[in-house]
Amino acid sequence: MEIEFGILKREELMESVELATRAYMTYEYFTNFFPDPEERRKALLSMQYRAGLTNFGKTHFLTAKVDGKMVAFAQIDDPNYKRPSVLQFLLHGWLLVYWGVKIKRVNAWLAMDTLANKPCHDYQHAGSDIWYTSSVTVDPVYQRMGVGSKFIAFWEDYIREHGGKELTLFTNSEKNLAFYRKNGLEVFDERDILLPDGNKMRSWSVKKLL
Repeated sequence: MEIEFGILKREELMESVELATRAYMTYEYFTNFFPDPEERRKALLSMQYRAGLTNFGKTHFLTAKVDGKMVAFAQIDDPNYKRPSVLQFLLHGWLLVYWGVKIKRVNAWLAMDTLANKPCHDYQHAGSDIWYTSSVTVDPVYQRMGVGSKFIAFWEDYIREHGGKELTLFTNSEKNLAFYRKNGLEVFDERDILLPDGNKMRSWSVKKLL
């Protein structure tokens, strides 16, 4: 299987959002906050599309394709990345995220996301030349076929070529954690995040020197 790696084009944004939605539909990171599958699908499509529009041109979007079809996607933030302002999100239609989705669930997810990525952000800002992978996904049809490992190798090379010396990311999935460890990443922070229903979700932050 020949894989073509590259940089996301603006006209491919919706394709990347649809890919990520398929992959995230069973991910604890979303199922714990949007238990209804249809509401979850709407939330995933809308949040990722609006976030992608707002961030396009401000950070790095990488892709992997097989026979012209996108099979993997990642957003990687360099040390100079600045999160867009609330106004910028609003100008790119963020309020539409709440259409057909319970506001309380979206806001609870946003609060959780802030807590979950804090260790990585703190680690990135405490050092230099550290890149943060804020989103990475492989189409479920192409998982367990070596695509993910080859994709990681591509963005490790991409980061090195752009002066980066280390990468960091987090996951809430034990399966994903095993995958990252297999690819040389090591845990530097492990914590529980309280869920709206009173249960807890485990979160692992990992890093790798390049």
